[in-house]
Amino acid sequence: MKKKIILETNNLYLREFTIDDTDQIYELSLEEGMKKWLPDQVYDSKEEASQILNFLISQYDSIIEPNKSPYVLGLELKENNELIGHIGLSPYQDVIEIGYAVGEKYQGFGYATEAVNTFSNWALKNIDIDNIWGIVAQNNKGSIKVLNKAGYTYHKKDKKLWYKYK
Repeated sequence: MKKKIILETNNLYLREFTIDDTDQIYELSLEEGMKKWLPDQVYDSKEEASQILNFLISQYDSIIEPNKSPYVLGLELKENNELIGHIGLSPYQDVIEIGYAVGEKYQGFGYATEAVNTFSNWALKNIDIDNIWGIVAQNNKGSIKVLNKAGYTYHKKDKKLWYKYK
């Protein structure tokens, strides 16, 4: 299946998912970091991962409206064409939230920061939105670091930390 590349960074392609990504998405969902920080993105089976991917893929045919439905892309490493994670926008309460994850063996190389910065800039220029929020657990130090490095600024605190990009 042909992959449609939406954005390109120094190290990554931010691209539309295909159903061929099912096995890798399922494997990524089983990593400890996903279980800890994104438990709603942990799948019980490849069939469940496939259903989620089919839903996300179906969103590509619509106008991008992250205040109504998610818009999520895969993160593909240029050097080996491996799917290493995802990035997307989705509605959360009354804001638009950015969500992202990079597989454990690819963390610590700046890929998440590269993706978040590039995707956020693109989204503000190409989608009818005014700002994007990064909402992160207070003890998720890695994600806090990514948001800070990608240009998000701290705005408020409740049970989670809220960072804004505009």
